Amino acid sequence: MRYSKCISCASYIGWIGLGTNLVLMILKGFVGFVSGSQALVADAMYSAKDVITSLLVIVGLKVSGRPLDREHPYGHGKIEFILSMIISVVFLGVTSLLLIHAIQVLMDDNVHSSPHIIALWTAIISILVNVVMYFYSRCVSIEVNSPMVRTLSRHHHADATSSVAVALGIIGAHYLNMPWIDTAVAVFETAHLMYLGSDVFREAYKGLMDGSAPEEVKQEISHQALKVAGVEAVEELKTRLVGQDLWVDMVIRVDAELTVDEASDICEDVSDRLVRVVPHMGSVHVKFTGEAVEQDDSDDLDDYSPVTL
Repeated sequence: MRYSKCISCASYIGWIGLGTNLVLMILKGFVGFVSGSQALVADAMYSAKDVITSLLVIVGLKVSGRPLDREHPYGHGKIEFILSMIISVVFLGVTSLLLIHAIQVLMDDNVHSSPHIIALWTAIISILVNVVMYFYSRCVSIEVNSPMVRTLSRHHHADATSSVAVALGIIGAHYLNMPWIDTAVAVFETAHLMYLGSDVFREAYKGLMDGSAPEEVKQEISHQALKVAGVEAVEELKTRLVGQDLWVDMVIRVDAELTVDEASDICEDVSDRLVRVVPHMGSVHVKFTGEAVEQDDSDDLDDYSPVTL
């Protein structure tokens, strides 16, 4: 299945991301220190961030992919949100210290110097690697709907953007005789890191608090349910994100003249259609309601009769 292949690809991307970002972190950190480029040293922190993110992607996908069990009847998907929150908190703290240091260096005219040209070539290598990793991780994140892989994809995009800024800063410092530009880029990079950290934190918080799916996804779910014969209206729709999966609770209105068995069959048809059509559907719980639903003699049901897929 395509989904299974993407899960395997996601596990590979964790290891590939770990290796590439570890090399980039060491390379940019060493060259930045030797060449005197504050921006490249700050850029090394982007790669350090991705090293940790890649490790957590490996762990998160392994844990979240475990089947349901007695202790975890709703699965293990929330581990991805927990790990995403850990990433955001750690880097909000680290980048806050880096930002303070970069501002202090920027305001001290005595420490400004133009970095060696080797820093420029290192930044170009970083740009190329991160562009490739961005498109690769973005493809995987779309298919498996993993918050962790989506975070990794955004980080590679940010890394590529930051490396472009580093390259421009080095060019400005080296060729335009404005060494302060390199440090100014470092300030920009650390501030941008703080923004990324807060964005990841917000998404993780939403997932842990059972945030609902985007409005367009809920509209699509209702639209697909109404395509099923016998569904007169969607009376209630609740969604929540559980790691990579979307869980749905729905109440549909059917003809009051239908028997319980007929209404239950419609619920099953709705469940089947949603799982088949809507991406990343983890669990669908459909109930029906009617003004006067006819019941079998053996059934003692209220207005709602649940059918779970």
